[in-house]
Amino acid sequence: MSVAVAIAFFLIAMANATPVPNEDWTTKSSTAVDDPGRVLCRLKTTDPFVHNKVRHLLTVDTATLINYVLNFSNYSNNPLTINMDGVYDAQKWSRVITAHGQTLLSLAFNYGVLSMMTLTLGTVTLPIELQDSPLGCFSAASNKQRVE
Repeated sequence: MSVAVAIAFFLIAMANATPVPNEDWTTKSSTAVDDPGRVLCRLKTTDPFVHNKVRHLLTVDTATLINYVLNFSNYSNNPLTINMDGVYDAQKWSRVITAHGQTLLSLAFNYGVLSMMTLTLGTVTLPIELQDSPLGCFSAASNKQRVE
């Protein structure tokens, strides 16, 4: 399974599950059978209760759009921002909750400024700190493997 799909499943699972603290919420990026040259790489959040934040945003705050900003705490430079050919803002992922959120995704990147910030009501930016295991496996992956 590719890392991008694993991240997407991870973000969905965060909001729908009640994990035990410090539980690993990621999946393997591939198996040795899929590609013998690939290293098994796992991603997990440094905050074990990030799912509670997401659930709160979805139910209590009724966010229309959640912008996840992925960062790796065990790297000095985010591997999703270094030499990512053909990918724009790989560290930013969006989750749409309503039709209004879907409309926001179709607008220009500066829709907030153009609307004097009225359209940004209900949008939330949520930083997610990730760690890879074994250390360094995510940066060792190719650009294609990181976002697939």
